[in-house]
Amino acid sequence: MLQLLAALAGADLVQDTCKQSGDLKDLCVQALTSDPKSEGSDEHGLARVALGLTARDAAGAADELMKMAEHTSAHEEELLQCLEDCNEEYEDAVQQLEQSRVSMDEREYHEVVMFVEAAMSDVKSCEDACRDVKEVVHQKEKDVISEKNEHVKEMCGITLSLTKGLQHGGITNAPH
Repeated sequence: MLQLLAALAGADLVQDTCKQSGDLKDLCVQALTSDPKSEGSDEHGLARVALGLTARDAAGAADELMKMAEHTSAHEEELLQCLEDCNEEYEDAVQQLEQSRVSMDEREYHEVVMFVEAAMSDVKSCEDACRDVKEVVHQKEKDVISEKNEHVKEMCGITLSLTKGLQHGGITNAPH
């Protein structure tokens, strides 16, 4: 019975914490509840889980974009340049997110925000690098790149909202 009550309380905390994510609340709840580390976590723990998921997803996007580049012909210069630029940007983003994990562990929330915002900027730079790729010829590739970028930006947004909430005392200290 106590385990059930603890699980319900944890689910409520995830719901309440994810309210800080605004339009991304549903994705926040889905992401956090998909990770067993969320169970029994406090707000700091949930923000840490969100950051870990964001880093994982950014690394996964980087891997997928690298594979796309490896399978792109040298004759497809625009697409190849876009993918190479994105690969560099995602390497930077993953590095920023990994560094932010250290800051999260030290509860240096202002540093976490700075690193996650930098990672988000790297993803935006990937988008910008691919803007000139001809959609007619490379629509499938552009769709994959856009989808990866959008998802990582959303996860960064969730991590930012949870971390900024911690900077301001968390939901337990928020006025009701």
